[in-house]
This record gives sequence, C-alpha cells and structure tokens, in this order.
Amino acid sequence: MTTEQVDDLVDDAKVEDAAADAGQEQAKDGDKTVGVTDDAAKVADAAADADKGEGDKADDAAKPAFGDNWREDMAGGNEDIAKLIKRFGSPRGVAKALLDSQALIRSGKIKRDAPDPKDEKAMAEWRKEQGIPDDPTGYVLPEPVAKRLTDDDKPILAAFTEFAHGKNAPQSVIDIATEWYVANAEAVAEKQAEADRQAEEDAETELRKDWAHGEYKTNLTLGKRYIEQIPGLGANFAEARLPDGRLLGSVPEFIAWAADQGRQHFGDVTFATADGASRHAARKEEIEKIRDSDFERYEREGLDREYRTIIEKELARGK
Repeated sequence: MTTEQVDDLVDDAKVEDAAADAGQEQAKDGDKTVGVTDDAAKVADAAADADKGEGDKADDAAKPAFGDNWREDMAGGNEDIAKLIKRFGSPRGVAKALLDSQALIRSGKIKRDAPDPKDEKAMAEWRKEQGIPDDPTGYVLPEPVAKRLTDDDKPILAAFTEFAHGKNAPQSVIDIATEWYVANAEAVAEKQAEADRQAEEDAETELRKDWAHGEYKTNLTLGKRYIEQIPGLGANFAEARLPDGRLLGSVPEFIAWAADQGRQHFGDVTFATADGASRHAARKEEIEKIRDSDFERYEREGLDREYRTIIEKELARGK
C-alpha cells in the first residue's frame, strides 16, 4: 500500500470520528444546538475535502504519462530521430520496436559485412556465419538437380560454383541458380528436339516429290554412307547446325547432294556398307559354282538373271 493510500485512510477515519463525536454530543446535551451545528459543519467540510482529494487523484490518473510533444522531447532536436519516431503512435511503440530490434540482432539474422579478405581467419569465420563453404567443392547440389544433370552440364556447373564462391555466394544462391539452370536447359533441349523433328518431316516431304517411292530409303542410305566415309568429319558433318538452327542433315538440298555422291561413289546401295559388299561377293561366288557344276539348275532357278544383275551392279560401281 502506498503512502498516499495510507493518508487517504487516515483522512476517512478522521471524518468518521468527527461524525461520531458530534452524535455523542447531541445525545448528551440536546440544548447544545450551536455546538452540534458547528460540529456538523466541520464534518461536512471534512467530507468535502476528502471528496476533493479523491477528485484530484482521479484527474492526475487520467493525465497521460507524456505530454503532447513527447516525440519532440524524445528526439531532443535530432531530425533523424524525429523522423524515425514519427512512425510510432506512442512511446510504448518506440520501446517495443527497440526491444524487437535487440532480439533480431541477438538472433544472428542480421548479416555483417565481409572482413578484409587478407585476414584468412576472419574470412573463414565470416563464411561460416554466412553459410559459405571453405572452397567451391563444398557446395551441395540439390538432389532433384543432381539427378537431372548430363555430362555436358557438369563442367558448366563446376565453373559456376567456382565463380559463385569467389563472390561469397551462400548455399541458398547455388540452390536457386542450379534449379533454374537445369529447368531452362531441359526446356531449350525439348524445344530444339521438336524443331529437329519438324525439319526432318519437312525434308522428307520435299525429297519425296523428286525421288521415286521405291528409291527413297535407298537414296537416304547412299547419302548417309557417303557422309560417314568423309575423312575427318564422318557422321558429325550431318550434325552441324545452320544459323537458322536446322541440322545440316535435315536440309533437303544437302541430303539430295549426299545421295548423288553416294550413288557415284558406291554405284549401288549394296556396296554402301562392308556387310552389303561382303554378301554381294559371297552370293556371286555361290552362283558361279552352281553355274559351273550344274548349268541346268543355273538356268532353271533363274540364277542366270540374278547373276546378270550382280554384274550390272559391279559395272555401275566401276569395278
């Protein structure tokens, strides 16, 4: 209990005692009317004083702890502080913001600037705080990313992590960047594959306009075999891309040229591969043995006509 509350109780007691004394005096002597009246007036005055005291206390309690100019008083003429305090509606809000700021600082979520790179010990401690590994190999690729990497991707990402480490990038940056990289690479590859399929279909449509139906596959084989035997290039020649993104092997004009070169070089699709040439030679030898040993069978089974075709192919080949 406070001193003021004790004083209030004492004043109340005095009032009650004065009222009691006045009643006793009135009972003892009804003739002392003037005295009783005076005492009653005193009681009334005491009660009024008590009420006034209570009213003053109530007025004091209703008054705010700070005046209307609390922001200016708190800023003390500092404009930066004044601007900051204007964001708050009361001194209590300022105090709460200060408490929250202290808690945030202690939590370690506020990152401090990097120290002098020459101070290796300080840099090592700082990198640890920031979630940065000691060297680029310390980064861990997210599992969904690692599963989708191709052999071509690995050296690219190795170069990226080395660059990122030089920029003091935390693990979170690696997670985001590599996820974007594989997703973008897959999207680009899918788009390119679709474009390649379309170019191949367009090339077939164009070539079939000039080539007989029965010669289409033969001509493709001749062209393919011719390209494969080009020294230093081989099949990679057809995999080259033009500025418009098409594969060279999907350009109708190039395919037709390669087929013509293959026909001139091999003479016939039979000789376009080693297996084909071997089968041709073996069949020729087999028919010749039958012809020399059983001429009737040779004619009866039509081997004479097959042998003539073999010779024509060889003549077309230039043998």
